[in-house]
Amino acid sequence: MEKRKPIPAPFTKGVNFTNWLEYRPAEEIDADYMTEQDFKNAAKFGCDVIRLPIHFEKLCNKADGYKIPEKILNILDNAVRWSGAEKMYLILDFHNDCTADSKTPDDIDTILIPVWTELATRYKDQGEYIVYEIMNEPHAIKISLWNSIIARVFETIRSIDKNHWIIVGGADWNSTAAMKTLPDFKDDKVIYNFHYYDPHLFTHQGASWTHVSRFKDIPFPYDKKKMPPLPKRPNMEELMRYLKYRVDGRLESVTNYFDQYADFSLERNAPVFCGEFGCFTSVPNDARVNWYRIVAGLLAERGIARTSWDYFGSFGIFNQVDYATRPRFPEDLNFELIDALGLELR
Repeated sequence: MEKRKPIPAPFTKGVNFTNWLEYRPAEEIDADYMTEQDFKNAAKFGCDVIRLPIHFEKLCNKADGYKIPEKILNILDNAVRWSGAEKMYLILDFHNDCTADSKTPDDIDTILIPVWTELATRYKDQGEYIVYEIMNEPHAIKISLWNSIIARVFETIRSIDKNHWIIVGGADWNSTAAMKTLPDFKDDKVIYNFHYYDPHLFTHQGASWTHVSRFKDIPFPYDKKKMPPLPKRPNMEELMRYLKYRVDGRLESVTNYFDQYADFSLERNAPVFCGEFGCFTSVPNDARVNWYRIVAGLLAERGIARTSWDYFGSFGIFNQVDYATRPRFPEDLNFELIDALGLELR
């Protein structure tokens, strides 16, 4: 008997527009880093949703009650208009510091509440294509505390805006286990979110900031005959990831991982959404494309909406990844990767 698919989200597939509203204070943001043409381009290769990470903790100040700077509001107004004109959904994602030693403050609600009050008030009567994502990857915060905070923020948004979809994610970096502990919001426009970058030994091999920077030529799916040797004098992290890969890297493990979301969606009577998934450009292109084809295919087969990380960048869909130079569209697109993602240049 065929398994039932999850409750569908209002959108299906898209990308993250990264490096625009992240990492910097408002005065250092380049308003023209993304333009109307980028939104048109995304629509041209088949996106019906853009996820826009916004680092409000960098953009807003406690001294003025975390009011969103006018410059940023103008950028968001443009993004809302541009995406709406293409009939693409726009996810306003409260992004955050995700470096390895970072921590979500226990009082994160002191900024979440005012920011979402302002955004919900501003956009409550705008078109249907706006989506609110309460917060990206809360971490190093107790799950029970996060669940109480997200419930209050959700209630705050919904008390102002009855119209738009709201995305919720669990603690522990939007982990699946934490997602399953989230409150049952019993709302007809709530979406539960998870992220996927596994198996990490494959997707992040060679990435300098990771514990697997010394690995290369890791095959996916796992193939004992193609596995490279361990790096010389491996540390415990390297050893454990290498040994676990014989299980984590199997196609069956990846398939089984995604199977659980249909059950959760039907249990909660709400859509599930993979807000981020990606493979670093240090991975050889053929192997990288194959990973995207498998993962995007498994998500599509299960009717799970998804936005890949990212547009242009170190996980991006362009062959050009030099941040100082904007890639050309469509000349610099990685067309094999576009196809693997289930997208198609029109």
